[in-house]
Amino acid sequence: MSAAQLRRDRIVGHFERHLRDAIALNRERAPAYAALSSGASRPISRALIASERLMLPVARWFDRRAVPYEGAGVPLMESLFVPMSGAPPFLPVRPAGLRESGGVPPKPAAIRRRLVEAYRRRSFAGAADALAIEIAALDSATGVDCLLRHLLESAYRLSQLAPVHAAAAEEQGLDSPVPLLAFLLRMHFWTLGPAAMLDRQAAPLQARGIAILAQDLPPIPAGVHRRTDTATTA
Repeated sequence: MSAAQLRRDRIVGHFERHLRDAIALNRERAPAYAALSSGASRPISRALIASERLMLPVARWFDRRAVPYEGAGVPLMESLFVPMSGAPPFLPVRPAGLRESGGVPPKPAAIRRRLVEAYRRRSFAGAADALAIEIAALDSATGVDCLLRHLLESAYRLSQLAPVHAAAAEEQGLDSPVPLLAFLLRMHFWTLGPAAMLDRQAAPLQARGIAILAQDLPPIPAGVHRRTDTATTA
C-alpha cells in the first residue's frame, strides 16, 4: 500500500477533525469577509487558518494518545471538541457587539497567570472556578474577544470533564489521563495571547457589523459528556 493510500485510509481523530472542519469553514468564509471589508479581513483569515494548520500535528499527537481511552468507552477527545457545524450561519452584517464605553480590553498574560495559579492550588477544580470568573468578565460584550472567550470556554469544559474521565479510566483499569489532559489545559493557557491579538485585529471590523470570528465559532456547552452509540463528529 502506498504512503498516499495510507494517508487516505488513516482514521482522523476528534481533535484533528475539529481543526480540519475549522480550516474548511474559515477558508469558505474568507472571501466573503474580504469582499465586505475591502480586503481588511485577509490578514485575520490568513493568520487564523495558518494557526489551525500548525496545530494539526499537535492534534494528531493528542488523538493517538486518546485511542486506548476512546476504545474503552472513555470519550477523552471526543467530549472536548464540539462540532464546527454548531457555528452560527454566515450573515453579511450582524449587530455590533461593542465593548462598553471605557471598558478595558482583557489582558491575556494576567488571565493566564491567574489560571495557572488556580490550577496549581486546586488542580482542575480550581481552574474551573477561575475560568468561570474570567468568562463572566467577558459577558458584557459578546461580539468581541471571541477567540479568547472560545478558548476559555474550551478550557472550562476540559477542567470539568477531566476528573470525570480520570474516574472512568480508573474503572477500566487504564492509566490516568490526567497528565495528558493537564498538558492540553496548559496549551489552552499558552494560546490566550495569540487569540487576544487576533481579537484586537478583528475588533474594528466587528464594530462595523462584520462579524468575523463572532459567527465562526461554535458555542461550547459546559457539563458532562455522555457517549452515545454512534460517535459524534468533533
